[in-house]
Amino acid sequence: MFRRYPYWGWLLLSAFLWAAVCWHFYDNDRAYQPEEMVRRVSKDLQDKEQKFNEFLTNRELIRQAFTQTLNSEEVHKLQDLPFYIYAYDSDTLIFWNNNKILPGWNDAGTEPKLLQYSRGYYIGRSVTLPFLEKNEHLFVLFPVVTQYPFENDYLRSHFEAADYIPASTQVLNKQVMGSYAIAGQNGKALFYLNFIPQDLPHWLPDTIMIWLLIFALIFSVSWLQLITIYLSQKKSFWYGLGLTLAIIIGARTALYVFGLPFSLESLPFFSPRLYASSAYLNSLGDLVLNTLCFLWIGVFVIRHTPYKRLSSAVGNKALRLVLGILFSFFLVYYTFGFVNVIRNLVIDSNISFDLAHFDSIDRYTIIGLFTITIITGISCVVVYFLNIQARDLLKNNGLKYLLILAFGLPFAIMVKNDNWHFTFILLAWLLVISIFLDIRRLAFVSDLFAPHMLAWAIFICAFCSGIIYHFVHIKEHDTRRIVAERIARQRDDVTEYAFQNIAQNIERDRIVKSFFAHPTAQGSREMNEHLNAVYLGGQLSKYQAKLYFFDRQDHQLFNKDTVGYKALMAELNKATASTGPLYYKEFAPDEHYYLAYIPVVYDSLQEDTAHIFIDLALKQATPGTVYPELLQPASLKSSQDKDEYSYAIYVNDRLINQFGDYPFPVLIQSAAMQPSQYVFNTRGSASELWFKYSETKTVIIVHNHSLLLEGITIFSYVFGIQMLVVILLLLYHLYITYLTRPRNSGRIIALTLRRRIHFSMLGIVLVSFTLIGLVTVYFFKAQYKESNKNKLEGIMEVVEQSVQEYLRQDNAISNTGLFNVEAVSPAFKYFISTLANNQKVDINIFNSTGLLEVTSQDDIYDRSLLAAVIRPDAYQQMLIMGKSILVQEEKIGDLPYLSSYVPLRNGSGTTIGYINIPFFSSERDLDYQISNIIVTLINLYAFIFLISSLFTVIITRWITNIFNIIISQFGRLNLSRNERIQWPYNDEIGTLVAEYNKMVKKVEENAALLAQSEREMAWREMARQVAHEIKNPLTPMKLNIQYLQQALGSKSPNVEELTKRVSASLIEQIDNLSYIASEFSNFAKMPEARPEELELNILLATAVELYRNKDGITTTIEQPDEMLVVYADKSQLLRVFTNLLENAMQALQGRENRRIDVRLKKEDGHAIISFADTGHGISEEIAGRIFQPYFTTKTSGTGLGLAMTKKIIEFWQGEIWFETEEDKGTTFFIRLPLHKAG
Repeated sequence: MFRRYPYWGWLLLSAFLWAAVCWHFYDNDRAYQPEEMVRRVSKDLQDKEQKFNEFLTNRELIRQAFTQTLNSEEVHKLQDLPFYIYAYDSDTLIFWNNNKILPGWNDAGTEPKLLQYSRGYYIGRSVTLPFLEKNEHLFVLFPVVTQYPFENDYLRSHFEAADYIPASTQVLNKQVMGSYAIAGQNGKALFYLNFIPQDLPHWLPDTIMIWLLIFALIFSVSWLQLITIYLSQKKSFWYGLGLTLAIIIGARTALYVFGLPFSLESLPFFSPRLYASSAYLNSLGDLVLNTLCFLWIGVFVIRHTPYKRLSSAVGNKALRLVLGILFSFFLVYYTFGFVNVIRNLVIDSNISFDLAHFDSIDRYTIIGLFTITIITGISCVVVYFLNIQARDLLKNNGLKYLLILAFGLPFAIMVKNDNWHFTFILLAWLLVISIFLDIRRLAFVSDLFAPHMLAWAIFICAFCSGIIYHFVHIKEHDTRRIVAERIARQRDDVTEYAFQNIAQNIERDRIVKSFFAHPTAQGSREMNEHLNAVYLGGQLSKYQAKLYFFDRQDHQLFNKDTVGYKALMAELNKATASTGPLYYKEFAPDEHYYLAYIPVVYDSLQEDTAHIFIDLALKQATPGTVYPELLQPASLKSSQDKDEYSYAIYVNDRLINQFGDYPFPVLIQSAAMQPSQYVFNTRGSASELWFKYSETKTVIIVHNHSLLLEGITIFSYVFGIQMLVVILLLLYHLYITYLTRPRNSGRIIALTLRRRIHFSMLGIVLVSFTLIGLVTVYFFKAQYKESNKNKLEGIMEVVEQSVQEYLRQDNAISNTGLFNVEAVSPAFKYFISTLANNQKVDINIFNSTGLLEVTSQDDIYDRSLLAAVIRPDAYQQMLIMGKSILVQEEKIGDLPYLSSYVPLRNGSGTTIGYINIPFFSSERDLDYQISNIIVTLINLYAFIFLISSLFTVIITRWITNIFNIIISQFGRLNLSRNERIQWPYNDEIGTLVAEYNKMVKKVEENAALLAQSEREMAWREMARQVAHEIKNPLTPMKLNIQYLQQALGSKSPNVEELTKRVSASLIEQIDNLSYIASEFSNFAKMPEARPEELELNILLATAVELYRNKDGITTTIEQPDEMLVVYADKSQLLRVFTNLLENAMQALQGRENRRIDVRLKKEDGHAIISFADTGHGISEEIAGRIFQPYFTTKTSGTGLGLAMTKKIIEFWQGEIWFETEEDKGTTFFIRLPLHKAG
């Protein structure tokens, strides 16, 4: 069923998997229908209500929440509830189980009600319980939709029931046409959902679906492959090849016309946004599918077609010349074509191939590398195929090379950009590989572990690496041009837009107007604190603001800087006006890019106008802060491209600003450059891009990189992937071979001792690389986390001391009341913001009841990303358990971070508040370190792998050398005198050698006895056979003589004629006896063997040539390019070949299709020779006796030919067998061991 045509088992298994794919898709896609999504939301809400009702039965837990006596386990249990609970004593919050949202104590009554907050939609309900005090009640929120004011990598608006429900779905209090009711446990509608039709999603195939598809495709392709192999073997390879092409073309055409099934086009893998180069390659998935299809065709052609003999069918010389020219053209065209496909994948896609930075590698990078590696491998096989055809057709390698140059040079000349040198290198590579392929010893063979095949693998890997390396650098240059233009522009559209509202609010601010009405030095300080705390946070927190105040007469009002009004106005006039009161300074030194001017009318008559100038300078990055990372919208998320670059900005050829540690010159000469011109220069390991943005502004951006390291890294990746692809292909080949081979035909894999040693050593290298890599990464991550924790504790200590010192100065630390008053003051707000900026962290201050008093990042709370309360677990551990410091992992959306808490205590030890520092580490430093380590390990182990392969060959040759000697001696072992082996070392091999020498001695002793016994038995058998054969002609001889005597005695008249007839008959019988005696003599004593190294290809070709076109019989021979050498007697093997060819010719008598096909191939260290004829075949009754001495089906002969053939083959440790099919022909097979030098 699984191993016999038509392989119904694999077909049924494939059908079952495709049925599973369809069912899985239908079952999951159905959940994306509005009715199913409504059911999902209703069930989710009802489940939460059920769990809340169960929670209400736990009186002890609820009482502990009101009395604040919960332990850590109980707090965590309450935090894990799927709803939010709040314990109120009147309007005072006593307990909460989350810090995501803080509702009002009376937002809902005792009946469930839909509530809308800035954080989303909730079902709210107030609950009073009989065992609680009169003023105590619980408030519960069942989250329905979580919403954020913006979205990024960490914040995604979603329905709590299922994240695939569109966030744009309207949640309504009242029913409208087309809406769906969501009912609670009591069956009453609590709210309604109204779906936006165009936003309804489609189910994206999940991991299970993808694996089902992969296995369904594998088993389907396997079944089709088995069918095509069967057709190729039983009929003609054209049947198999035609069916393969029909399946591939039909399937791909259907996918192009009807599209991908199962919503696969929704996956990024099949998205044009990731990669698209043409209508036929409009996604990475299409490229991978086409690549695998070509791989399927290529493997089929190599394994199952006589591709090396295709050109031999063309006899016309003119046609051979035309075809040779066409194949040469295709050779060039295909080479440039497949390199262009790789170029498009690397340059024109959003896939990162920057392999020197491990953190930039994702799954699409690996898929892309697999694709490029397979494309390169297939293309080298195609080049090999085209080269063979061109070589055999032209019969002149020099002419072929000239044609390659003639066709290739126009391709290279047509390239008019900076890529021209690469096309000439590519053409040179094509010439080199064509020359190498024409060298017989370097021809491709099926033994992938042959030394020259390993050299080919390294050569192809280096070529593939060079292509990727070249295109990666082109892509990096393009990226750097974009970054250079962005750096030259330095506009912040978000800030310019947001500042309009900020300026309007400042103009209307009463505190601002009060200051200008009555300006004082103290008021100036408070104004700075007020504006920084209220207006210059959030989006503007990435800028360092410097404030200038001027009265209506343009006089300074206690400014710290001496810059005057006129100077600022002059600077303003030079700047570029943006939307609103913000001005952009293109030639800004030290990144002071913006200057704002805000007029403030501060009197009731609207006549007196004061002036505020705000100078904004870009701050240095603060990697430890959580909230700026969280608040950055995805659409405006700053690019990290320039992080790996150093750059400098020049105005009038003078350095104005720089970033990075590259030694930029103070003055440059850019007069020769035109505006918008890009120029690349190389200085050592640094690549400089000079970009002249305008007549006066020039940007130099530098990329420091090691060409050698990048090249080695790419080679290491490609080499590893190439090895993996080869292993997968070998496993698939073994899988197909197992299914198609005859039963009981022996083991598929027979590893030699050398191969075992080789694989074992390489396996040790691979395992050690994996273990060392995993342990190193684990160690670095653990160390990094510990380092962050220690760093956070150190920062917390500084912040705690600074806050306590500030509060002591204002005498606000003595009791809770004074602290609460001080905490809401602008001065304390300004102090916390300044302290946070200095320490490069975010700081939150909570009062003793856990409510937020002040924060350095108001936006996080103003936008309702967090509620203005402390985390309940942290509050419980400090309040109840009395911890002096707490460091724990927390999460906002999908952003994980460390958070540290310490209680603020006064002199008497009373807690008056809590300090919280959320510490975010993007792990870029860790990723960078791990990236460097992994890249180094990959490079190191790739070369260790190569070197170990070389040393393994040397070591295994050294180890197995004595075994080869023993094998050679065994091969020459005979029953006469044998040579002993000398081994100078007393080791395990020495013991083996000693035992061998003992065995040889015993063999020689026993051989003498055995030879004597065998000679006696042989002579007895020979005498019996000779007697039998001689007796047959003697009987008619005796009868003839007796008849002659009788005639003579009776004096018969025709006695003379009778005498002549009897004499002739006797002479004929005597000649027959002589022939029989000669044949027995030859069989009994073969000539003494004279073994030598024989080139089997030449010897077989010589034998076949004698019978070519003889008696109208077509005789063909197929041999490998590799020369196969055996160790045997030349005359004996020639006798074997001649005997088999004679038998084949005799079997063709009386047949119309008279053909003999001789084939030589290499298989598992042996030479396989087959002699196939199209004769009558051999019947089953005769087949069992075909090799017996004296058996023959012919009217003449002794029947010793095949017996002698078998005897010769077995003497040289070979095998002979045959396969036959009546009325179709017979094939005799000979297997001889190949000779190994040494």
